[in-house]
Amino acid sequence: MPLRIFFPATVLVALLTLALPGCSSTEETSEPVAGHARVPKEQFFDYQLTETSAGIKQWVLISDEMRKYSDQEDVELTTVMMDFFRDGTHFSVLTADSGKAHLLTKDVYTWGNVVVITDDGRRLECEELYFSNETQLIHNEVFNTFTRGNDVMTGIGLEATPDLDYIEIKRQVEAEVADEASDQRAAPRAGSRTESDLH
Repeated sequence: MPLRIFFPATVLVALLTLALPGCSSTEETSEPVAGHARVPKEQFFDYQLTETSAGIKQWVLISDEMRKYSDQEDVELTTVMMDFFRDGTHFSVLTADSGKAHLLTKDVYTWGNVVVITDDGRRLECEELYFSNETQLIHNEVFNTFTRGNDVMTGIGLEATPDLDYIEIKRQVEAEVADEASDQRAAPRAGSRTESDLH
């Protein structure tokens, strides 16, 4: 006697759907949709992060938007402004199109039209910049332009303090110094400090 298996009508419909070409089942919902944006776990607008030492303000980071994703330790930032202070007195500001900040280490990475301007008018321009909260230094490995008055220094790779009192450009250093000794200072050594090169 042949073996017969009876399926409920709903099961038969599901089996036929899988067998027919051009038809789909749960496969559409299980695959991620192309171009679908990730949804952040947390999202804040007009976000602010402040670092203090012994109750004295060290720096303040402001971002138009902060996004925290469950698979990341950093928070993502849109339109970054970071003010630096010494003994509670403001001395420079960093601006950038985008950034990331680690909430535990307070290290900050910024990119896109990065500019640091001191209160006395010195200016650093680059496309990405890291700030280490432990060392209180900024650094990168990209092209930099440092301007003070009419003096301009360019080169690749940087280590500096946020007040730009100390700045070391590492490679392919070129300088234009607007004084009578500019011929002697036109090509400073790689890794030299601007205190000696631009005085």
